[in-house]
Amino acid sequence: MKRLIRWGLIAGLAGGGLISTSLLHKTPAIAIPEAEAVKRLETVPTFAVTDEKGTPVLASVPNPKDKSKKIQVATFFMSQTDAQKLVDNLKSQKPELGKSARVTLLSLRDAYEITKKNKDKQDQIIFQFLPTQEQVDFAKAILKQEGQEVKQFNGVPMFFATGGKEKGLLTIEQGQDKIIPFYFRKQDLQGMIDQLKKQKSPLSGTTKIQVTSLDRIVGSLLKAEDPSAKQITLIPARDALEYAAQKQKEKGGTPPAQPPASSEEKPESK
Repeated sequence: MKRLIRWGLIAGLAGGGLISTSLLHKTPAIAIPEAEAVKRLETVPTFAVTDEKGTPVLASVPNPKDKSKKIQVATFFMSQTDAQKLVDNLKSQKPELGKSARVTLLSLRDAYEITKKNKDKQDQIIFQFLPTQEQVDFAKAILKQEGQEVKQFNGVPMFFATGGKEKGLLTIEQGQDKIIPFYFRKQDLQGMIDQLKKQKSPLSGTTKIQVTSLDRIVGSLLKAEDPSAKQITLIPARDALEYAAQKQKEKGGTPPAQPPASSEEKPESK
């Protein structure tokens, strides 16, 4: 199914702190009801390492506030491959723990709800969302091109595109629906831009990939007043979606929704 791509329709949002490429820029109060904001996290797969009962495998590290004490860390991986590597390491290095370890699929919404329920226990357990190193490297490279000194990227990078004279945000229009896509995987966004170039669209000459973080997007959605924020859609990595779809199929459940657009689909442009 073909999609229509247009630029510059969300110029106001593009200029706000919601997607600022500056890691030091404070997010402004730009409000979707929390239930609605969190609902859009349902289609994003995350992966945890658990035992056969579904209890997360925790790491014990020095408490950053008091290094004489320990604190438990629970990790949500954005990549099934990274989660599986941890399982393999546990099996080889800690066989007693590793023999029952497995990769457990859950949605980003589930992960968010878990962190929210335990936010009063931050002196006992902390939760981290771990992106792939490849996407972190892409994020750092983009920020360096912007002239920023970046030694590390905190959080999960999210990639988006701007274009046109007003540097408006990329929007995808299908029927009466219009979304602003933010990609977990830079290559998926690049595939969409490449399609525009193949069509020799005048838009392709002004497109630019930029990066923000998942924390910034979710945090801003929870206190956004700009109606354009309701159009923000998170586009998971295709390999994560395919893995999630296979697991759901094995369980007889409903597979997660597919991304609105991908490098295999030819977008239309005006």
